[in-house]
Amino acid sequence: MTRSTGNRRALTAAGATAVALFLGGVAAPVQAAGSDVVPIDFNELSTIPKDSLSVQARGILRNSNKYAVTTWWNTVKDYDAQDASPYLNFGGANEKNIRPPAAQAMGLATSIRLGIYDPKQTGVSTATAKAITTRLISSLAHTHYSNAGGWGTKNPPGGAGGSLGWQTALWASEAGNAGWMFWDYLSAQQRTEVKNMVESEANRFIGWTPPYYRSVDGKVLYPGDTKSEELAWDANILELAVGMMPNHPNHDRWMDKRIELNLAAHARPEDLSAAKRDTVVNGKSLGQWLKGTNVYDDGTAVNHSRIHPAYMLYPFITANGVLNQGLAGKATPYADLRGFPVVYKALADLKWTPGPAPAQYAVDSTLPKQIDAPGGTIYANSSTKAGDPSDIYYPQANDWGFGSRMDFALVDLIGATVSYNGKTLDHMTSKGGAYWAGVHLGKQLNMQARFSDGHTYANGENTYDGREEMVSDLAGRAVLLRLLGANGKIALTADAF
Repeated sequence: MTRSTGNRRALTAAGATAVALFLGGVAAPVQAAGSDVVPIDFNELSTIPKDSLSVQARGILRNSNKYAVTTWWNTVKDYDAQDASPYLNFGGANEKNIRPPAAQAMGLATSIRLGIYDPKQTGVSTATAKAITTRLISSLAHTHYSNAGGWGTKNPPGGAGGSLGWQTALWASEAGNAGWMFWDYLSAQQRTEVKNMVESEANRFIGWTPPYYRSVDGKVLYPGDTKSEELAWDANILELAVGMMPNHPNHDRWMDKRIELNLAAHARPEDLSAAKRDTVVNGKSLGQWLKGTNVYDDGTAVNHSRIHPAYMLYPFITANGVLNQGLAGKATPYADLRGFPVVYKALADLKWTPGPAPAQYAVDSTLPKQIDAPGGTIYANSSTKAGDPSDIYYPQANDWGFGSRMDFALVDLIGATVSYNGKTLDHMTSKGGAYWAGVHLGKQLNMQARFSDGHTYANGENTYDGREEMVSDLAGRAVLLRLLGANGKIALTADAF
């Protein structure tokens, strides 16, 4: 596939160098000999956003840094007990072993690389924090199957990869993102192993056919299980690969598959209607790109056999492409966020009535037949506890706990920060992403303020194993998003690549 010349051009640089933003005034990065990786030019990110939302996001990231380099490193993971070993032993090759340290690496790398990390707040020197982060990155890359073995997947998704085939591309993208952020802090061997990890996981998807919740004719193929989130996290490795390695021989194939997966993640039945199927997005019509749908026409999605707001947040995963393209100085395919406005409107404004579930969900026999009380909108903006306007309403119960807010806040920030055709992506909502980001970031900060080490959750508030590490990762992404936006590095295009 041929990329258009216009989309290969670098976006306009933000202005003069402001090395004070970055740790120690790092010089312009130098490409490693023999590497396809083009390092990030941090000198183009000279404008530090000072609005309240950006300040809140940086505060959340600093809090998560304190937890990471103290309680998490020394007690929860006890990694300090492995000081005698050159690489960390993560205790296994499954999600609970690999994804949390990869997410933590991304949060720390972002904070340290951008000069946000505060040694006075954490009580741990920047040099020590940098060493911790480098050790996480290098250990994750070294123990990937493309290097010394251990975790990761050789087979195509859904193939004979067994349980290790599930989600490994996401873990590699988180660790790889951290490695790219830390590129000029890594040794030649560490750079090679990061590159091998990203390249090998990205190559798995060339020629792969993505799954869909429903077929073109509306039949449910995976009852109770949208594939939006899975496609979004698989696309992350492709987004990283094209950002890191724009001159790689597989760049065009990675980009083509990245567009296909993200469009599939956002696909609604309306997109395959006679009125929409001929719409051209990034070089092909929707009818050519799509082989099914994953989201209902009103922007809702189901997972765990219920209408599930947590899985309606998949756009924050597809939006990682905006970060990687922005860091590379390139425009982002519109496909990455095409479905965002409708899904965000469903989160903020779609009203639910307790009682029988809407008729559209009858197509999936695994879903509950009822909508739970009290009804209203998912972004409830009503309080079950005095002084807390940030409640999230789950129309058919919630199996992850009710404390999560950083993921909602990141979606809010995307809506308020990213524009297409002169409109921010939150333009369909009544209050907008900036309003909701303030609500959800404020709640996140209040939750962290309860604990002296800066962690977020009390018992029962979030049951996911990697909940604290996810806060670190998402806070880092929020900071990057606002930084790139302030420096004019975010641009969506529907042109062909």
